[in-house]
Amino acid sequence: MDETGWERWGAASGFGAILTGAAAMIFERGALSASDPVAQMVAHYTDNGAALRSQALLFVVGAGLFIWFAGSLRAFLARAEGGTGRLSTVAFGAAVASTVVTLTAIAFQVGLASAARDAGQPALVGTMDALFVIANLPLAVMLVAVAVVTFRTAVLPAWLGWLSVVAAVAQLAPVFGIALDGGPLAADGWLSAYLPYPLYALWLASAAVTTFARLGSPRPRAADRRRAVEPA
Repeated sequence: MDETGWERWGAASGFGAILTGAAAMIFERGALSASDPVAQMVAHYTDNGAALRSQALLFVVGAGLFIWFAGSLRAFLARAEGGTGRLSTVAFGAAVASTVVTLTAIAFQVGLASAARDAGQPALVGTMDALFVIANLPLAVMLVAVAVVTFRTAVLPAWLGWLSVVAAVAQLAPVFGIALDGGPLAADGWLSAYLPYPLYALWLASAAVTTFARLGSPRPRAADRRRAVEPA
């Protein structure tokens, strides 16, 4: 298999991340808040422990696939960016950082589900919720970096650059909610739980398909590149 073939396999790992994420949602059993009664927390993890551990396993597998995809995307963007590939490196580093924080949150989910009858510690539930939200910040940084490279080089279509911007905004909105005591944007609010993921999943599917299709194609000519500003 030539280098382009291997790179396409790397891009295809994005599809695997999407599929495992979709499968994990089958085991979704609703969200808890740190302000919920302790008895409700215990009942939630006692009744749904097996499902939540299965969901965690799928998310962990998906995280590994996403890191692989992020590495492939970095190489693809870096060739178009040229030079030191600063923004491509930022995108990859942010993707890894977001994944690490998310995996930490998933570890809390596994721990709570495994100790189901003692799972009523509000601080643990609150910390898990906060970690899932905080993971959105580096993910937003990754999306912005991808958007900037896209607009400067036209390595990806302009519509995908704008989708990256919209998805980044969706990730950032809940992050500012961690300072709130309650409401839909708070760390345990419904908007924080359900706003970021659909747009991220749409972006990931679009980026995987486009990268897979464009690998091996000629790089855009300099005259065709869209550069809003010169690289720093």
